[in-house]
Amino acid sequence: MDIDLEESLPRLVTLLFSYMQNVVFGIFFIVTVGILRNEGFKSYLKRLWKVFIEIPGFKDLVSMLIRRQVKLFIKETAKKTGENFIRGKKILRIPEKGLSEQELMEDLENLKKADVDPNSGKLFAYSYHSQGDKLDIVKKFYDKFEDQLSVAPDKERIVQAFFSAFMKENALNPLVFPSLRRFEVETVAMAASMLHGDANVVGSVTSGGTESILCAIKTYRDRARQLYPHITQPEMVAPVTIHPAFMKAAHYFDVKIVTVSLTKDYQPDLAQYEICINKNTILLLASACEYTHGIVDPVKEIAEFANTYGLPVHVDACFGGFILPWVEKLGYNVPVFDFRVKGVTSMSADIHKYGLGMKGASVVLYRDSDIRKYQIFAYTKWVGGLFGSPGISGTRPGGILAASWAVLKCMGQDGYLDMAKKLMAVTDYIKNEIRSNFKDLYIVGNPHCSAFAVASTNPDVDVLVLADLMEEKGWKLERAQKSLHFTILPSHTIESSNQLLADLRNCIATAKMDPSLAGKGSAAVYGMAGKLPDKALLDEFVVQFFNEIYCL
Repeated sequence: MDIDLEESLPRLVTLLFSYMQNVVFGIFFIVTVGILRNEGFKSYLKRLWKVFIEIPGFKDLVSMLIRRQVKLFIKETAKKTGENFIRGKKILRIPEKGLSEQELMEDLENLKKADVDPNSGKLFAYSYHSQGDKLDIVKKFYDKFEDQLSVAPDKERIVQAFFSAFMKENALNPLVFPSLRRFEVETVAMAASMLHGDANVVGSVTSGGTESILCAIKTYRDRARQLYPHITQPEMVAPVTIHPAFMKAAHYFDVKIVTVSLTKDYQPDLAQYEICINKNTILLLASACEYTHGIVDPVKEIAEFANTYGLPVHVDACFGGFILPWVEKLGYNVPVFDFRVKGVTSMSADIHKYGLGMKGASVVLYRDSDIRKYQIFAYTKWVGGLFGSPGISGTRPGGILAASWAVLKCMGQDGYLDMAKKLMAVTDYIKNEIRSNFKDLYIVGNPHCSAFAVASTNPDVDVLVLADLMEEKGWKLERAQKSLHFTILPSHTIESSNQLLADLRNCIATAKMDPSLAGKGSAAVYGMAGKLPDKALLDEFVVQFFNEIYCL
C-alpha cells in the first residue's frame, strides 16, 4: 500500500503536537497539585510568578504598569497636599542674576506654609528636638560654630536664614516636608544645567563628595549585578590621581579598582587605560579636576573607550564642578568634561566647595532615571512599613537642603562668574611669580582652575620641610606625596599672596642652610613612608592615628 507522505505528515505533526500538549499539561497539573498540597497556594503563586517573569518582555510590561501606578499615587498625593510632585520636562538654571534678599525671604515664607510645623504636635516621627530654653542653648552653640560662608554679608544672611528655618525638618520622607523635596530636585536641576545636562538628568543631594562617590559606585555595582550577572568580580578603571573616596567605595562595595599611571604631563596614560579594561570592567572613572594638581583628566578620550566597550563613565567633579564651568566662561582653556561628552553617564560635584554652600552638601547626577534607580534602596518586609531610601543616608537635615538651594539662587551666574574671576586672578598671580622668581620650585603640569601643586627642582629643598617651616609662620599648606597643594579660596587676595611668597622665599633659604630639617616633622614621616617595604604598615599607622586621636 502506497503512503502519501504529503497528506500524512501534517496529520502526524498535528497528532504529535496534540500529544505533547497533553503531556505538558499533565506534568503541569501533577506539579501544581503537588505544590498546592505540600506548600500551599501562596508558594504556588510565587513559583508561577518566577516562571512568568522570565518570559521575554513580561518584566518590561510589569515595570511599565508599576510606573503607571506610582504616577497615579503621586498624582493623588499632589491633589491632597496641593504640592506639585509631577515631574516636568524642563531645565531649571541657576538664575543669571542672583535673587534679592526680599525675593528669597518671600519664597521662604511661602515654602514653610506647605510643611507640617514640627512644633505642632501632629508629627509622630522625623523631627526630634528640644523645646524652650534648651533649644535656645543649642542655637547659641550653633551660632558660634556655624559656617562662615565666603559670600557677601547679605547673601550669608539669606543662606543662614534658610538653614535655620528648616533645621528641624527631615528629608527622610519626601511627602512629609514637601519644601525639602522641592529644594532637592531644584538644586539637582540647577547643578545639572550648569554641567550641560538636559531635562532627563536626575540625582540626589548628599552630605558631601564621599557620599556622592559612594552612591555612584553602589549604583554601578548594582546595575552590573542586574544587567551582567556573570560578572562576579567587578572592576573599575581610574587614573592614579583619583580621589581616595573611590578606594573607600571599592572597599565598601567589593569592586576592584585598577589604577592607571601618569605620563610626563601628569595626564593618565591612555594606552595603559585601555589595556586595563577587561571582561570584568563595569565602570570607567575620570576627574575634573583631580584634587592634587588641579588638572582635568582627558574625559573625552576616556568616554570614547566607554562608547567602544559599552561601559558607563563617572566624572568626579566634586572639586571642580562649581568652578570649572565659570572658569571656562571667562575664556580659559578647560577641556570638555561634563554631560556634553557622549558617554559620560554620571557626575559628582560639591556645593560646599566652590558652590560656597554650607558643609556638607554635594550632588550626584545621572544622565537619566534608568541609571539612578540602582542607587535607591528598598526594603518592603519590615514590620514598621515600606522602607525606601534614595541614597546612603536615611535621615537628612532639611537645613542643608534649604541652604544649598538658597546659595545657588542668591549667588546667581553673575555671582559665580565674579567669584571665578577673582580666584583666577590670584591663582595666575601666584603661579606666574613661582614660575618667574622661584628657581627651586615649579608648578606641576598644566592646572586648569584655581588649584595647583608646587614641587621642588632642587634636591636640597624638600617641599615637606617647606610645609613645616611655613606652618611655623601660620600657613597651613596641604602636603602631597611629592608636592605641596594649593587651593585658592575667596579669602585669598593679591596682598596675602605677596606675604605667602615672601615667607616661602625665606623658608627656602632656611631649608638650604639646615639639611637636618629633612629628618624632622612631616618630612620625616613621609620619608619613612617612602622607605617602608610593605605599605600595609603605613596603612596600619594611619588607622592607629585615627583610632587614638578620637578618644577622650
